Amino acid sequence: MQGITPRSPDVAMAEEVLVGLNTIFPVLKRLYGVKKVGIFGCFARRDPGTIDAIELLVEFSPGYETYRHYLGLKWHLEEYFSTKFDIITTRVLTATPSAESSDLVAGEVDEEALLQILSEVDFLYTRCKDLAPEAFARDPLLRRAAERSIQIMHLAARRVSTACMEMNSGIPWKEVQGISQSIAETRYGADPFLLWHFIVTEGPGLQKTIRAAVRTTSAHPHRGKERKPRENPEENASPSSNPVNPEMPGD
Repeated sequence: MQGITPRSPDVAMAEEVLVGLNTIFPVLKRLYGVKKVGIFGCFARRDPGTIDAIELLVEFSPGYETYRHYLGLKWHLEEYFSTKFDIITTRVLTATPSAESSDLVAGEVDEEALLQILSEVDFLYTRCKDLAPEAFARDPLLRRAAERSIQIMHLAARRVSTACMEMNSGIPWKEVQGISQSIAETRYGADPFLLWHFIVTEGPGLQKTIRAAVRTTSAHPHRGKERKPRENPEENASPSSNPVNPEMPGD
């Protein structure tokens, strides 16, 4: 899996992945307890542009919800398809009902992701704005919380559509994702002074631009349409149903 080149999530690639998943599903079920699987996120939306990884929404059978099965599935798929995968479990979406709606429109996905980013920015700035960098550096719990918040911001930013990013170009998308990547890749941990500087100097601007983006996105012309009732995955799961769904409930 070294040196994998990201591929564009076009229709042809989506079909390739779906055909492949159907082919190897019996193996995935036997080895990792996969009950259902479907493409997810910008790949499912056929968002143009380059992606870091293909997102899949996976439901595991009872007794298989372990990190060994999770990582085994991820590595198996990456070797089979020769590209990177992000595995999102259905349990993760339980706390965000709107993300489980099968007819969620792009504007609602964008708004939810923006609100998540805004929540983390508000949390960080509120707790750090009155602290000197030395005080921030001496607080290991706050530093760890800050690192995690920035990683959450990065994950949420990846769910924002290309159209929304272009419409809100005042948000430093590259910087938000770049600092998260640097935190994840650094060997000795993030420099607390640089982390504090990012939070305190970028925080007010991020709050302003993201709030403006939320207001714009909430005015999406397709918002407010009647949604279909949410389905119970347990009721819809049966031996005869297709376990590989083109787009499992999600964004």
